[in-house]
Amino acid sequence: MHFISYFTMRPNPRTFSFIPRAMGVFYFRRVPCGGGILSGLFCVVIAFACLFAGCGERGSTTPTVRIDAAASIAYILESLAGQIENDLGVRVEINAGASGALAKQIAQGDGADLFISADPGWMDALTKQNLIDTATRVDLVANRLVLVGQAGSGLAPGSLADIKQADYQPIALGDPAYVPAGRYAVQALALHGLEIGPGLKLAEAPDVRAALAFVLSGQCPVGVVYASDAKDARGVVVLLTIDPADHEPIRYPAAVVRDAPNREGAVRVLDWLKGERARSAFRDAGFVDP
Repeated sequence: MHFISYFTMRPNPRTFSFIPRAMGVFYFRRVPCGGGILSGLFCVVIAFACLFAGCGERGSTTPTVRIDAAASIAYILESLAGQIENDLGVRVEINAGASGALAKQIAQGDGADLFISADPGWMDALTKQNLIDTATRVDLVANRLVLVGQAGSGLAPGSLADIKQADYQPIALGDPAYVPAGRYAVQALALHGLEIGPGLKLAEAPDVRAALAFVLSGQCPVGVVYASDAKDARGVVVLLTIDPADHEPIRYPAAVVRDAPNREGAVRVLDWLKGERARSAFRDAGFVDP
């Protein structure tokens, strides 16, 4: 019986930062403090407390760079955020999700400064709408697809063609309509004779990290995810590394959004991410140089 599990695609909630006001405005009102020295002193103490609270608020502002990033790379960016802030003096705010959903948010003016996609196609789509500063575009990292399963499951496919057996289904992957990893997975499956149809059960997740979670939770016996997602995931093992020739090249293009609220900060953050410290972190996480 044909079964495909569809999950409603919703863009990830935006991450809003509540930044204190840069300038505090203080004014004095006539407050009936009553008579006596003690009550007068009390009023003075209250006034100074309010004054210093306001001064602290003014001094706590930090420029923010918002990055709309594919879920498969967002967690690495989160781990690098502290280093970026220390080096550049800017706060990094990550909005993670499927590349397609993020591209649609940017097209709707979501206030992103920098876009990092797991698919050149979504970056191309924004470029055609004149929403990307093409002079800043760069392929930041590359990746590979792997088939993962729960540790101790006993599953040992010799090739992708083997997962048409019932023991391997439903197969977890990202929704191909929005998630590049899902589209790459469908391409590889089709090349090995696994076309979407009555004999293939798929569990389509809203992003590749969610697909990995389906395997971790036992909802699916196997899943197709990025090698970087599987690298440090406890409870799953890599059953197969999928031949890169079986699908389109996996590249993560990054570019500054044309109407970025903090363009200067976005350019500086992107330059930092192209540096060797960031590339070393990406390699450690399972990514490869493009």
